[in-house]
Amino acid sequence: MIYSRTITPAILVILLAALPGCKSKQDKAGQVPEQKNAQGLSQPAPAQPQQPAAGPVVAPPQDESEAAAVKARVLSQVKDGEFAAIYKEASAGFKAVGPEEQFIAQWNKQLQETGAFKDAKESGHTVRSTDKFIVFSYVVQYERKKKELVLTIGRSKKGKMELTGINQREIK
Repeated sequence: MIYSRTITPAILVILLAALPGCKSKQDKAGQVPEQKNAQGLSQPAPAQPQQPAAGPVVAPPQDESEAAAVKARVLSQVKDGEFAAIYKEASAGFKAVGPEEQFIAQWNKQLQETGAFKDAKESGHTVRSTDKFIVFSYVVQYERKKKELVLTIGRSKKGKMELTGINQREIK
């Protein structure tokens, strides 16, 4: 009698708690169903696109033309080591990242590592969909190594095309 009064309710509580957890094979609303990979481990299924792709973002011809002039100027300044001029002619947002002295010091340190600028070949050109800034990628050959150089150019609030970002990365 004691057995049926204590054990039976305990078993019922365990079964009731386990039942909601048995829906593992059903997809819950808003969740990505899981799939098994080759090793038998669970992984999320690839997300399905919400809308068809609209295609690449294209800048207006005037923006492309003005950005081409800025990129040519900046590449020439990098080649000639005119880092102060790059900084002075860059956008206000660019300058807000850090002081001119720091920018010049970083580029001079980089030149000690790589040697002089020899050549640059454009490897990519895109337009960011978020702000319509134009991004140019280059493979730059220095005396001692190659690096990827990325120039981001955008229109200021005053209407002038300016350098908004310059980044350099190791090429693996």
